[in-house]
Amino acid sequence: MEIKRKLEILADAAKYDASCASSGSRRSTPKGGVGNSTGMGICHSYTPDGRCVSLLKILLTNSCVYDCHYCVNRVSSDVPRARFTPAEVVQLTLDFYRRNYIEGLFLSSGIPRSPDATVEELVQVARSLREEHGFGG
Repeated sequence: MEIKRKLEILADAAKYDASCASSGSRRSTPKGGVGNSTGMGICHSYTPDGRCVSLLKILLTNSCVYDCHYCVNRVSSDVPRARFTPAEVVQLTLDFYRRNYIEGLFLSSGIPRSPDATVEELVQVARSLREEHGFGG
C-alpha cells in the first residue's frame, strides 16, 4: 500500500481521539496552483499560553486485537486497515516538519499483537526522532 493511502486511513482513524480536532479543511486550486489542502493528519493544539501548535496526528496502525464497542478501530469493525512502520512515521514526521506543516507529532496506535510490542514500536519512533535525527518537536 502506498504511503499516501496509509496516511489517509491512519490520519482519519486518529481523529477520534478527543485531544485535538483535525482541521479537516479541504480546498483545491486549478492544476498547477498552490495552496491545496487535504487536512490529512494535521491537527491543532494550544499551549497554556494560548499559542496554536500544528501536529501530525496519526496512528501507527488501526489494527487491533480488542473489540471495544466504543472504538471505530475495534477488531469487528469493517474499516480499511493500514500500518506504518516506525521508519515510515519518522520519515513522514521529518518531511512534514521540514516543509513547515507541523511543529510536532501526536502518535497513537491500535494494538495489533500485544500492548508491550505496540509500546516498543512507539518508543522506537520517539527514540529515532530524538536521538538519531535531533527532532525537538
